[in-house]
Amino acid sequence: MKLNYIIGSSHIHHDFTYQIDNEIQTKLLFNNCILDAYRGIPIWSKHIYNCISDNINNNVFWIVSDYKFNNLDYPKIVDMQMTNELFLDTIGHPNNVDSNFLENHHIEMLGNHSLKVIDFIVSKFPNIKLIFWCLYKRTKANKNSSYPNHLWYDIIKEKYKNNIIDIDLFTTPENFNLKILDAGGHPNKDGFILLDNMINNSK
Repeated sequence: MKLNYIIGSSHIHHDFTYQIDNEIQTKLLFNNCILDAYRGIPIWSKHIYNCISDNINNNVFWIVSDYKFNNLDYPKIVDMQMTNELFLDTIGHPNNVDSNFLENHHIEMLGNHSLKVIDFIVSKFPNIKLIFWCLYKRTKANKNSSYPNHLWYDIIKEKYKNNIIDIDLFTTPENFNLKILDAGGHPNKDGFILLDNMINNSK
């Protein structure tokens, strides 16, 4: 029997899933699931690619990080644009958003590189399911996002329409805001119920 392998950042780390410990133990939520969480892991982490490769015989779900996670990699990302390299050997860490790399041109560079990484992973693993939880919070639930428009959720969900689990099919932006704990978009208990429902009802 295939398991549901879910890789993501702190959103599925025990720092936050403790809220549903009982539901996980009694298999009411995330039954037959592997929750593989790395706090602050950036999209361009080679570790994500390796973990997906190692779990390709399972159903793979990737909760895609915010573009700016580990944004201190910005100078390296800029240099990588002159090569065919996509990944860095980093896993990230909590609180790894550097205020020195939050201008529009930083976000655009990091976002564009992130899309290259996602494109590559989707090409290698065409059955992967993508959940853009952070992006939904930043550019859909938040009506005043400063992110470049081509990096917003509604554009991205069309770009990855064959792989995305569209949050819009399960809730509204207003209701989504009731399912998070903090400005970082970490799920509260209702948020985990939503996430579990999305995974169980993905096509």
